[in-house]
Order: sequence, then structure tokens, then C-alpha cells
Amino acid sequence: MLKKTLLLSLLMCAAAFSASGRYWNTGLGGVTMQHLSMQSSPRGAALSGAGVADPARVSEVSRNPLAITRMRSAEFGLNQIVFGDAGADNFVSVYYGLPLGESYGLSLGLEYLGYDEIEGRDENGELAAEYGAYAWAAQAGFGNRGKAFGWSLSARFAYQTIDDESNIAILADGGVIYRVMQYISFGATVTNFGYVTESEYDHAHESAPLALQAGITGIVPVARIFNLESLWEVHLSADIYRRADMDDPEWRFGTEIAYQEFLLLRMGYALRPHTEDGFSAGIGFSFGMVVFDYGYSPRPALGSGNHYLGLGLRF
Repeated sequence: MLKKTLLLSLLMCAAAFSASGRYWNTGLGGVTMQHLSMQSSPRGAALSGAGVADPARVSEVSRNPLAITRMRSAEFGLNQIVFGDAGADNFVSVYYGLPLGESYGLSLGLEYLGYDEIEGRDENGELAAEYGAYAWAAQAGFGNRGKAFGWSLSARFAYQTIDDESNIAILADGGVIYRVMQYISFGATVTNFGYVTESEYDHAHESAPLALQAGITGIVPVARIFNLESLWEVHLSADIYRRADMDDPEWRFGTEIAYQEFLLLRMGYALRPHTEDGFSAGIGFSFGMVVFDYGYSPRPALGSGNHYLGLGLRF
């Protein structure tokens, strides 16, 4: 009863924060290190960020702490983003997950984002020397892998440099998930809660990209419904997401069609009031110990899109 009450309270809190900007809106431009809230895993990108209540593997743990709750074996892997035009030059992240006993799990992660040859302008708008920017973050997490109820907590240290100016951040993620039998799950997360140092450039106060997300996922056991021998499943997810600098929430929807773990087809759609709406899609394969994921997220305003690649090794 206590677990259900805790989850219900957190879901209600997340929905209330997501629906209202009066209590914690930081204003446009008041959030720094926004890359810590962008999707980094191919699965997350393919589902348009939906599925907080339905993590598949520890490969999603850098943006969804509840990925720890679905860990079934040790896994080490790499995620990379190939940006389209006007994107960063490089983004790569590595992750590691280790089950501890029957009920707990540990995760580690490291990510790097880099930009080179950024066009510089002086105070009069005239061209100046080019400069670079980069950021990296390291995190560690711990969680419970219960069959019905799970929780997780993560700590993150992040560092960002733009030209010769830098910021550091000490942040935390947390989440709870509750599964009703094996076909419906509810989840909620708080990410990037913590402290960011003052900007050295203009000594302005900037906030961390604090975000709340709550969602529900239903699993349709196609094989059982139609009495098929194959193990097809359809996962349907709907989430609400709100970051501290958003006046209105995002609505995210995702679908994953799975044939066991061998083949997974994914697509998503997000309603984003501050940027452009859009579809996304992806695919996943597993070959014994090796897992491969691919996701694509279009960027119509820039006439291009981002490609997300992931490779994991389970042992």
C-alpha cells in the first residue's frame, strides 16, 4: 500500500508541475547544459522520448534512471549521435550496468559533446576568431529491480566549456515505477535536479535543466490474443514532459513492436510547444550477446536530421 501511495503521489506531483509554469519557470535562456536533457540512446530518440515507464535496457540510463529497474544481465555499450547540418561535431556516451543480487542494480555512465569551428562575433556583430565548445558528464546510479515496484537514484557531475568560460554542475536523477501484472506500467522521473555554478561569461545566474516526466505504457500480447506461436508484443506509451524553462509541457507518444528481443520496430511522435513537432523512428536487433539499435529524429527546420547508433554487449 505504501509503495502504491508513493507512486501515485509522485505521478500527481509530476503532472501538476508539468501543467503549470507558475511555480518553477526559469524563463527563456535561464537553463544551461540543455544537452543533458536531449535524447542520447537510439531507443529513446526513436520513441520521441516516450516510454519512461517502459525502459528496455540499461543503455537508456543516462536520460531515464528507471532503466536500472529493468536490468537483467550485465551490459557494456556505446551510444553515438551523428548530427545533421548545424549540429554538434561529436556526441558519444558509454554505459555499464551490473545486477547486484536478485533485487538491485548498479549503473555507470560517461558522455562527451563537442563543437569545433564555431563562428565568432564581436560586440559589434563583426566576424571574429572561431572558437570551440565541449561538455562532458559522469554519473553513477543504484536502484531496485522489483517485479512490480522499482525505484532508482543517480548522481551526475557535469562540466561545460564555451570558448574560455566554464560551468560545473552537481545533479541527481530519481524515479519510481509500478507494474500492474505484466501488461501496464506507470512511471515518473525527476532528472537534473541540483546545482550549477554561475556563468563566468556574464556572471548571470543559470539553472540546471531540471525536468519532470510521467508516463503510462500498455503492452499488448499479440501472440496470446490471436493464439500464435510467435512471441509478438506491441508496447504503447504516452508521456508528459516538462523542463524548467518550458511554460507548457511536451506530450510524447511511442510505439514499439517486438518479436521476442530479436527484432524491434519503433516509432514516436512528440508535441513540442516550444519547437517543432515531429515523428521519429528506429529499429533494434539482438544476436546473442550483441545488441544493435538505430534511431532517426528529423529536424525539418534545418532540413536534416540526427542519426542515433547504439551497440551493446551483454554478459
